[in-house]
Amino acid sequence: MPFENRPGQGALFKNRDHEKNPRSPNLKGDALLELADGSTVELDIAAWTKESERADKWLSLAIRLKPERPIRQPFDGPGGRERFNDDVNQYGTRVGGPSTQQGDDEDVPF
Repeated sequence: MPFENRPGQGALFKNRDHEKNPRSPNLKGDALLELADGSTVELDIAAWTKESERADKWLSLAIRLKPERPIRQPFDGPGGRERFNDDVNQYGTRVGGPSTQQGDDEDVPF
């Protein structure tokens, strides 16, 4: 079962990409914010560890709305095969039909 936040809570995890790019956040995660009307909003959180003489160690945060994920239709769903064929046609092949590529392949030795 994947981890899910409860409204008003969030979680930060160690960012594995930080070693490759030192400017990337040390920690990344998300939170679920409950609004006054009862609806919830998902947030992305990034945190950088900082250090100064005056404040000692502290975290700098970046918080933004999580972008919505596009809903993908399954291949067998309505329009799935046609959508797949349309995508593949741009490369010269169609599922369940003849090739739409122009040219003669009879001289190819394999």
